[in-house]
Amino acid sequence: MSEETETVMPEPGTVLKTLADIPDPGGLPADFEPTPIVVLRSGETVTAYLNVCPHAGRPFSLPSGKTLVSEGQYLVCPFHGASFDVKSGACVGGPAGSAVLKAVPVKVENGQVVGA
Repeated sequence: MSEETETVMPEPGTVLKTLADIPDPGGLPADFEPTPIVVLRSGETVTAYLNVCPHAGRPFSLPSGKTLVSEGQYLVCPFHGASFDVKSGACVGGPAGSAVLKAVPVKVENGQVVGA
């Protein structure tokens, strides 16, 4: 996805994932076709970001859907090892420098992760 491409964010209330399906801690790609989104969980805290590492434009989720979350605190790019704080999206290590992930507003309603 290039920066020139308009990013379509989910409308409020759009179901992105069932909370129980997301590993704790861990993450999975959202069930949202227009834009690749990764949904992360650590306990009852849920965050979501565009599913694209700013270092080289590769997805955080592997083709199997597996998403690497270290210590429940860091989203790790499986291709080059860039690490991002799951709460803020800020790069905390690796080749992405001072990049910050593009947050997708979400909340949990009735066991579903939905756009906020």
